[in-house]
Amino acid sequence: MRTRTALTAVLLTLAALTAACGKSDEEIAADCAKALASGQTATKTDRPDACEGLPDDDYEALLMSQALKDSGVIDKDGNVDAEGLLGDQ
Repeated sequence: MRTRTALTAVLLTLAALTAACGKSDEEIAADCAKALASGQTATKTDRPDACEGLPDDDYEALLMSQALKDSGVIDKDGNVDAEGLLGDQ
């Protein structure tokens, strides 16, 4: 049973690596940012398919960035609304 589970895990890992093969981290990050911006539900542990293969730190940074954009603290150009951030809302 353990052998079958380990073999399945290895095959799933190889499939994920093969799917991401040929794309650079920058290309994966760009695709991931688009997926997050499209409104796909994403959490720290439940990534959109476009984000598979991206290192955890990079994914979490994109996830936080999109959350700040969604909240209105950062606009689409990446500018911070300091008044909105510091003021009463």
